[in-house]
Amino acid sequence: MGRKEPAGLFSREVFNPTIPFSSMEFAEAKEHGDITIVGIPYEGILSGLPGMREGPHFIRKASYLLESYVPALDIDLSDAAFSDMGNVELFGAPEKITEEVSEVVAGIKYPVILGGDHTVTIGVVKDLIQRYGRLKVLYFDAHWDLRESYGESTHSHACTAARIVDLGAEVIFFGIRSGSKEEWERGKGFELYPDEGMPWPTRFGDEPVYITVDMDVFDPAFAPGVGTPEPAGITPKAFLNWLYELDANIVGFDVVETNPMVEDTITPVLAARIVRDLIAKMAARR
Repeated sequence: MGRKEPAGLFSREVFNPTIPFSSMEFAEAKEHGDITIVGIPYEGILSGLPGMREGPHFIRKASYLLESYVPALDIDLSDAAFSDMGNVELFGAPEKITEEVSEVVAGIKYPVILGGDHTVTIGVVKDLIQRYGRLKVLYFDAHWDLRESYGESTHSHACTAARIVDLGAEVIFFGIRSGSKEEWERGKGFELYPDEGMPWPTRFGDEPVYITVDMDVFDPAFAPGVGTPEPAGITPKAFLNWLYELDANIVGFDVVETNPMVEDTITPVLAARIVRDLIAKMAARR
């Protein structure tokens, strides 16, 4: 029963967050693969609880609790060509981080990013727009992230959506339920699906699509381990059912804002499930 795990993976010592685990890979990762995981344990300007930089490790660790087979897609990750290049440590001003993230993903055909805070999405989108000339971003978050600046920076996690719009991405928002008055006003100009009460779009054809999932999009009952929890979120079941029906050319995705210093089991397991199933979705199309 369950996943095959490295010896001692779930010992008391392994759960000690002070021990580095730079060599751990996502379960079933191969030596090579066009779909490539990279952890970016960056934590910049905070508006909530610290701890997101530990997210990549805890997501990888949680992946060993899951079966590799995704029955809804009839895909087994053991057969999927994906790799895990480990973590890239980035330091400096948020604007500099954007440039460095863009450089990191430039050499990856289909990037899968484990955050870290939501700021990392800006750099990924920048590279993908340069690569494809256009990009549709499906933005799952509890918050609009449409502020022009936050914490004296235009590149904080509270500004992520604003910056990727500036880059020329077409953004569709899902799960938004929090923001400033100004953000709600600006948000009127975007396509929004605030909850699962209305059908979400599933057919995007061949246009390049990037999916960004801030874990606070889920109700805190399902994902308590985030930096800025917001009640009345979407359910994992709604997200996964949508994903299985999705017809899109997914060219990359990220899962960000997992905060294991707040809660280190339920949320990382859900994040790992999302990563597993999105990789399976990408592998199925290819």
